[in-house]
Amino acid sequence: MNESCLSGLTRALREGEARARGDGRAVLVVFSLAAERLDPLRLFCANRQVFGQSLFWSSEQGAMSLAGFGCTEEISPPAGERFAASTQAWRQLLEQAHQVGPRPAYLCGGFAFDPQGPRSAQWQSFAATSLVLPRILLLGEGEQQHWLFSVWVEPGADVAHCAASLEAEWSLLQTRYAHAPRQESVAGIGNATQPLSAEQWQAMVAAAIGQINAGELSKVVLAREVCLQAPRCIPCGPLLEHLRAAYPQAFLFAFSRGDSCFLGATPERLVRVARGTLSTVALAGTCARGLYEQQDAELGQALLDSAKDRHEHALVVQTLREALQPYCAMLEIPAQPQLHRLAHVQHLLTPVLGRLRPQVDLLQVVDALHPTPAVGGLPRGRAMGYIREHEHLDRGWYAAPVGWLNAEGDGEFAVALRSALIRGNQAHLFAGCGIVGESDPESEYQETCLKLRTIGEALRPQPDSTYEKRGLSL
Repeated sequence: MNESCLSGLTRALREGEARARGDGRAVLVVFSLAAERLDPLRLFCANRQVFGQSLFWSSEQGAMSLAGFGCTEEISPPAGERFAASTQAWRQLLEQAHQVGPRPAYLCGGFAFDPQGPRSAQWQSFAATSLVLPRILLLGEGEQQHWLFSVWVEPGADVAHCAASLEAEWSLLQTRYAHAPRQESVAGIGNATQPLSAEQWQAMVAAAIGQINAGELSKVVLAREVCLQAPRCIPCGPLLEHLRAAYPQAFLFAFSRGDSCFLGATPERLVRVARGTLSTVALAGTCARGLYEQQDAELGQALLDSAKDRHEHALVVQTLREALQPYCAMLEIPAQPQLHRLAHVQHLLTPVLGRLRPQVDLLQVVDALHPTPAVGGLPRGRAMGYIREHEHLDRGWYAAPVGWLNAEGDGEFAVALRSALIRGNQAHLFAGCGIVGESDPESEYQETCLKLRTIGEALRPQPDSTYEKRGLSL
């Protein structure tokens, strides 16, 4: 940090301390300045465990990225009204903030899929709601990058000492970035273990189909978990690097807490808000990619022609329309879906664009949309009750909203699909399918196998025919 940057930080801290003395309470100082260009993912990987917790986020094609370290403040309200309570806590935090520089404060984090669902020890590091104001954040927007520093300043605080501490932490991040050794992927990952066998999971799907055909539900999404074990700790860096290279269209994310890291490359945006304009997608209906161009086109056309998949997709579109109308002055939704092609699968996708009504905030919309029919089911309440009773899985943050929001009201959340929880030498992989009356249990199981390939192949990027023997069908 050069002299002018350090003097700018010190000046902002001094102003914050003066305000703290005047108010008789601590003031949150958020200072931002332009940064030299760095690779945010490499910065995250080099410093993932240095400050206890860290995070990485990258939007489609890397147009917007965040790499955050440490925690100045965490918003983690009780489960009851978690979205509204988070908005209120964020507003109160900003009222106590002295923001200096070209960029506003950013909150980053996520939510549990279902705070009323079962809880397991493997997710203990991830609260039902955890929105973090990082102590140091690298923000990338197109060709521009900025550092953001956040710190509480008490009345009478030693401003010079505070500035020196932040500069030392920033220098450590930079040094580790410059000298971090390249990590190799883990070889020798052992056999997959599954809490439910293929037969048990398919029986669960068959039971759900029976309930749907009996009129109890319209749709329910059932997920499954696969656990892979390595001989040593699984490095997240190579895994994330492979995901970035293989899935440039995806949202890439990682939230690290101690030795646990929840990461993934999801194709599904939940919602984005920029200057009052809302954008989201309906994503439902899946088939495999073809081995060659003609087969790929034929599979895509079959998906577009599939009555089962079009019905499932239409349910999602209609639910989005009904959920968003109270919050939007205008909504644009095309009449027909399009194909969204990824490395291993292709989906039916319908883009949705809206203009928010005055006084509507981002987390209100997140609350209205989550869980979407693509990850929960319909009717929402009944489907969630069915999942709690029959799925026998703590989804944790899988299939839940993860993302960011800033002090200006903008933000973006994605649905945490194609994801895994890395804990030391274990990787817990998750995938699910939407079950409707026309579903076939074996086909749904094979669809989860396709979805598991995203993370499974990133763990072992080299071709490996033994995956199929491990129950992943990769």
